[in-house]
Amino acid sequence: MRIAPFALVLLLAACVGTAATSAPPDDGDPVLVIADGGGAGDGISVADALGHQPTDDLVSVTGALFVDPDGTVRLCDAIAESFPPQCGGERIEVEGLDPAAIADLEEANGVQWAESVTLFGSVE
Repeated sequence: MRIAPFALVLLLAACVGTAATSAPPDDGDPVLVIADGGGAGDGISVADALGHQPTDDLVSVTGALFVDPDGTVRLCDAIAESFPPQCGGERIEVEGLDPAAIADLEEANGVQWAESVTLFGSVE
């Protein structure tokens, strides 16, 4: 009789494993595509930009900028306390930005970051 509960646990574990691996990939993440020109004043938060439906409207977004060693650029709502700092909170990938154009870009262990950057572009 003890075999039946054990078999049930194995069956449930197998079902959970199958469901987790069959989930479709999430490749529809929004991206902030940099535009020429610039917005005036403070930008919206990264969280607000993520809630902004993809559109042709241009917005200014303010956050902490991170450039990974592989060249991926992200704008984040917060900086996680570590060294080198890491992207914390909500984040959006940035396309079309030349990191060399960012003043006060710091670097450690291959990661570059700036604490407060406002970028202008479209959320796509």
